Amino acid sequence: MNRTTVRETDPRSRGEDFVAERETTERETAIIEEFGGPIDELELEGLTLTAGDRALLDSLSPVVDAIATLFGNQCEVLIHSLEDLGHSIIKIRNGHVTGRSVGSPITDLGIKVLKSTRTVEDDVVGSYFSTTNDGKTLKSVTALIRNGAKPIGMLCINMNLSAPLLEIIAQFFPSGGEPRPEDSPEHFVMSTEELVRRSLDTAISQIHPKREMSHQVKNKLVVSELYGQGIFDVKGAVEIVAKELGVSRYTVYNYIREARV
Repeated sequence: MNRTTVRETDPRSRGEDFVAERETTERETAIIEEFGGPIDELELEGLTLTAGDRALLDSLSPVVDAIATLFGNQCEVLIHSLEDLGHSIIKIRNGHVTGRSVGSPITDLGIKVLKSTRTVEDDVVGSYFSTTNDGKTLKSVTALIRNGAKPIGMLCINMNLSAPLLEIIAQFFPSGGEPRPEDSPEHFVMSTEELVRRSLDTAISQIHPKREMSHQVKNKLVVSELYGQGIFDVKGAVEIVAKELGVSRYTVYNYIREARV
């Protein structure tokens, strides 16, 4: 193994000027040879981002939340900004997986991706496996974020494979003791016409069995329900609903006007 002495600041020193000496691994030596110095001694010069670039990165915050919510607390999801590589993380969920937080720096792989943006056609790196400082095995993927052709950030997803399997699996199933929003049926359709018809069928099945209501009132409630769902924003929805309910388009329009009040 090629051995090189490198001085590095321990991030756990909490502000103390703790400096440790260590011997580099073959992987670190390869990085030194590729970039001309160890990662922590590189001049981490970020890119100049515009207000539009920052707004684009900020707009991805719900994506981070959505992925983390779906895959659970053993899935770390984060966004790096390439503006300040020494404090690149601007959004993170489940940072306990790697011990990082907002303001933590970019990784060595992130540097590699950034250095190769002019030559690499595929902006998605992985999936790949890595190991954290405390021994966790991660399966990860990194995606470069661009504004047009300009690289501005990275989306990183790290799944902790060292967590107990049952704990991971349990997060994908409803829990009797866990409060959650009422389930909302989702229809996976192949056309907008099918979307309208499926939504209409669901509304009819919920409203028409109510015998105490007249047929006209039921139709009004069906149209009101579809209006609340935004179904009439779909082109051609009025015609489809009118045909299925056995009324004219003008009647449906009148029901929509009443629903708006």
